[in-house]
Amino acid sequence: MNGHFKEVIPVDMYAVQVNGLLQEHDKKVMTLLYQPLVGAFAYSLYMTWWQEADGYKRSSHQHLMNITQFSLKDIWQARKKLEAIGLLKVFKKETEHAREFLYELQRPLNPHDFFTDGFLNIYLFNRLGHKKFMEIKQSFLMSKEETEGFEEITASFSDVFTSLHPSEMVAKSYSEISESSADHLLEGSHEHHELNLGSFSFDMDLLMADLSSIIMPKNEITPELREAILKIAYIYRMNPLEMSAQVQNAYHLHGKLTAENIRKEVQKWYRFEHQDGLPSLAMRTQPLPLKALHGKEPATEEEKTIKFFEEVSPYQMLELYSGTKPIEADLGIVVYLMVDQKLPSGVVNVLLDYVMRINDLNLAKGLVEKIASHWARKKIKTVPEAISLAKSEKKKYSEWQEKKTSAPSKGRRRMANDSKRLPDWLNDEQKSSAEKAGQPEEHENKKWLSELLKGL
Repeated sequence: MNGHFKEVIPVDMYAVQVNGLLQEHDKKVMTLLYQPLVGAFAYSLYMTWWQEADGYKRSSHQHLMNITQFSLKDIWQARKKLEAIGLLKVFKKETEHAREFLYELQRPLNPHDFFTDGFLNIYLFNRLGHKKFMEIKQSFLMSKEETEGFEEITASFSDVFTSLHPSEMVAKSYSEISESSADHLLEGSHEHHELNLGSFSFDMDLLMADLSSIIMPKNEITPELREAILKIAYIYRMNPLEMSAQVQNAYHLHGKLTAENIRKEVQKWYRFEHQDGLPSLAMRTQPLPLKALHGKEPATEEEKTIKFFEEVSPYQMLELYSGTKPIEADLGIVVYLMVDQKLPSGVVNVLLDYVMRINDLNLAKGLVEKIASHWARKKIKTVPEAISLAKSEKKKYSEWQEKKTSAPSKGRRRMANDSKRLPDWLNDEQKSSAEKAGQPEEHENKKWLSELLKGL
């Protein structure tokens, strides 16, 4: 028997209530921000319960299966996702003959809190990718008219309302107000809900004890920062002493403590400490949606070159040039290109090949960073785009070199020698019309491709 039958069966009853007031805007948050994280089943279940929460009505799980057309296993798994992400609290009551559940829906975070959460926003970014993530984030921005040149004339409370007369200030009235608001949450109030991190445990007391009062005052750790620290520690699987060191680094370097500053220092630390993770990142190939020739057989030598850059990883490119296992410094450059500049693997391959060919097989970090930042600003995402831009840049560079001096110099001779090693996708733009007429472009590209492939 499946495990979910131990927790819930079709005849078990349930009721739904909402912690606060769900509003129309919450639907957009659920659809665009939470659905990519929990999936369609969990999203649909939440929306179904939202509609059922109008009044305390008891129903069976068989009824829920009928209206959603989900299996009980699907419902159980979707429920677990909602619990884990902080959208649902579950209460259970068992008697001798029956079992009943109370499902309490929690309001989703508002867009501002979601995008500054430091946990959910990171997972959403990983699910959607940079472009779609930024598009969705932009859709939640509110336009605001500039107030410069305007004079604020907003009325104050005292401009409109008069003070209460002493006879109106009855003690009993205020006692009743306090009692009524304390007993029950007002409709529309919104309790902050925390993510359920399961069995993950983190000794915050140990972290606090390890903080040095010489470096930073301990009262900098606010309740909000405690929660942020817990989330960051969960993502990066850090122990309290490791986190303590990065918290102190963040305060020392930035002069203040924020969740973003802590996250930046942790990312630096993680990248340095987990060098073993570099090869796995460098072994990724061009993402499927960005492959220009996915599912197609290349018909020309140019398409074969594109296909090559799309199918090999940056790690393999480095191996091709060095003939051995890539060194950590070169892998670090690849990580910089993929993580910091957010260039896809295929584009990284073109950039690596371009720099190697124009710089005497030297992967100079400064040159790589300069070119990468330019390509990132240009939003280069596909191999054909990268090849086209590389050709354009090489042509401009060659023209600048020719204008710089007409007399042959050591530098000019060096460039001439280097150009013999350039891939044909760079060289063909510089060949004279006579050369192109006598030597077709496909033949030139074939030479380059053969040179590139023979090392694999």
